[in-house]
Amino acid sequence: MNLKNKPGQEKKIYGVLEANHKATISVVTPFYNGGKTLMETAYGLFNQTYPFFEWIIVDDGSKDEDSLKKLSELEKMDKRIKVYHKENGGPAVARDYGISKSSKDTKYIFFLDCDDIPSKTMLECLYWTLETHPDCSFAYTAMTNFGDKEFIWEKYLTVEYQKIDNLICISSMVKKEDLLEVGCFGIKEKAMYEDWNLWLKLLAKGKKPIRVSAPLFWYRVSSTGEFSRANKNKKNAMRYVNETAATITNNVEIIQFPREGKKYSKVTDTSNMILPDYKSNSKTKILFIFPWMVIGGADIFNLELLKRMDKEKYESIVVTTLPSENPLRDEFEQYANTVYDLTSFLERVDFLNFVDYIISSRKVDSVVISNSYYGYYMVPYLKSKYPTVSFIDYIHSVDYHDQRLGFGRATMDIDKYLSGTYVCNNYTKAQLEREFNKKNVETVYIGTDDKKFDIKKFNINELKSKYNIPNNKTIISFIARMSEEKRPLMFIEIAKRLTEKNSNLHFVMAGDGPLMKAVAKKSCNNISLLGMVSNSEEIYAISDLTINCSSLEGLALTSYESLSMGVPVVSTDVGGQTELIDSTVGEIVHYNKNATEDEYNNEIDEYVMKIEKVLKNLDKIKSNCRKKIITGFTLDIMVNNMTKKIEEGIKKEKNTKLVPQSHLIYELSLEDHYKIYYYCCKQYIEDKFSIYYGEDHDEINNRKQSNIKKKINRYLIRIYGLNDAKIIADFFRSLKIFARQGTFALKKMLKAIKASIRLTYRIIRGPKM
Repeated sequence: MNLKNKPGQEKKIYGVLEANHKATISVVTPFYNGGKTLMETAYGLFNQTYPFFEWIIVDDGSKDEDSLKKLSELEKMDKRIKVYHKENGGPAVARDYGISKSSKDTKYIFFLDCDDIPSKTMLECLYWTLETHPDCSFAYTAMTNFGDKEFIWEKYLTVEYQKIDNLICISSMVKKEDLLEVGCFGIKEKAMYEDWNLWLKLLAKGKKPIRVSAPLFWYRVSSTGEFSRANKNKKNAMRYVNETAATITNNVEIIQFPREGKKYSKVTDTSNMILPDYKSNSKTKILFIFPWMVIGGADIFNLELLKRMDKEKYESIVVTTLPSENPLRDEFEQYANTVYDLTSFLERVDFLNFVDYIISSRKVDSVVISNSYYGYYMVPYLKSKYPTVSFIDYIHSVDYHDQRLGFGRATMDIDKYLSGTYVCNNYTKAQLEREFNKKNVETVYIGTDDKKFDIKKFNINELKSKYNIPNNKTIISFIARMSEEKRPLMFIEIAKRLTEKNSNLHFVMAGDGPLMKAVAKKSCNNISLLGMVSNSEEIYAISDLTINCSSLEGLALTSYESLSMGVPVVSTDVGGQTELIDSTVGEIVHYNKNATEDEYNNEIDEYVMKIEKVLKNLDKIKSNCRKKIITGFTLDIMVNNMTKKIEEGIKKEKNTKLVPQSHLIYELSLEDHYKIYYYCCKQYIEDKFSIYYGEDHDEINNRKQSNIKKKINRYLIRIYGLNDAKIIADFFRSLKIFARQGTFALKKMLKAIKASIRLTYRIIRGPKM
């Protein structure tokens, strides 16, 4: 969470509309002496990518003159604003009054307090998720809390949890007809949990909610806010909540993202949706389709490309297609004009319609796909609908461990629809030409930040002290994820064999991953295990040499970074490593695929020999490393080359015409890529909420139980301990089963002993005559 990216800091209208439309959403805001924060809320709303709303502000008897003055000024800023004044009655009454004043044609009500801020895509994402789930009633998002406390709020929702704790934020979008059906808020008292009670009223009527996983709402935490006042009035406030909770007799289905959805679905018709259409401007619009926004080589390439593109010339839109916590989302949002994590608010089948809408409404000139299967298989339909739009892809590696050869097969499948395919090294280019007979492949090398990775910026002695690294030894480092393809256990074996020959060496391993425990177990005294290090440049700074044992690479970003810091690299010859690493800046070791034990040991011996060779000429080789990066492998060179290719693709497709295609290819891909999507959903839910994905918690909670069990269950839910209790209970069940099986086995053993004695006696006695 980066509070520097808080929305609402200035007014930035998203774009100029081709045509306006009457409001589909009524934004309702109760206002009471809220002048200090009003403009942040207003700018957050003015900057929305979905513009078809009216804003109804209900002044609830404000007394502060400055606040009333700001409200009057705001009313004149936008014709969508309607301000009403009434006597003070509390926020629930003010919201109900606002609902009554909403235009008769609006379909949804969105609640927004005058001190909170919506991210610019919030209305658009909530509108899309409700329109694509017509059987659902209301939707809300995860939220970023700021002010007196700073944290991300995201809880897994069940009906039982909601009965005893409010997990749904006030800034939700609700179908107006459902609000009217339940009598809206209907509470005239102040300092009550009126929003909590409303959600329970909707659930009691069987209305389905949607939880959007992206944190698109910024909630201001204040010790003097309405929620804090309700907490002080808790005993009285809970009266309505408990009464309403008691009326919920049936379970209600809850849609929670990310979710894998159906294995096979047909793309639905969204023509009835009321969507904006923006006028084209002088900027080139580029839509990037990525899998996620995580910390990895390909993702850093994506981020750096966005970061360095000329903002006066290009407008970038990012959509992602695989479930993830997206730790780099803040940074992507800082450099892209808009970012959409499709997995956080849409079913997989609806990805295509949303991307179609983005291309149409934003007047996209070029679509760039990298590492997204869903992105690839959208292309045939989209290209046929938008023949003059350029579609290109960028591939980092071809995975021979995958039966389909990873994205190599995907780019082949849609080759005739692409303006060009670009790869990060000539090795991958040759693979695509050889395996798939690709004709339109070019290499655009990734680069590194030569300003960030510059040894002159670092005090090496201070860093060695920081990481507890000896000062008087040559440092050899492994900077990578602790996973099978990176082969960290091989590095440990290399370190051991080198130490036998040279005791003046010390080894550093920086990274984390599934093999971390095995690495720690195999490690020895002269290896420092640092775990995940956020500032990897500091590890390069203390290193004299870095080792890359990887069995799978495109062209490793760590190699670029190491050379930029003036640190030689000894690497396997996988991917395009030989295009960067040669004897002037390090050494190359041959990788043996499916190696026998002897071949594996020979590879380790080759590493030892090549490392010793580099160490003998260390100073000379070090002097070459940075020069190689500066002359051909910086990020600025990469961005310049990549934007040229994008522009070439746009010019190439100006007069293209194709025969219209159906949705069929995309629909078939939903089934083909179901497993990986399910796995990503499962990993997200289990890691985020510590619950078993796929288990129907509502069904478990609603089983018939004794009164004692119900009380225990409610208490465990209140302290979010239900899952931990289940794990403990499962252990005791296992013990019980084991005890039963043990008793059964003991009885069988005793019978067997008796039978053995009898049999032995009969053998000795022999047959009767």
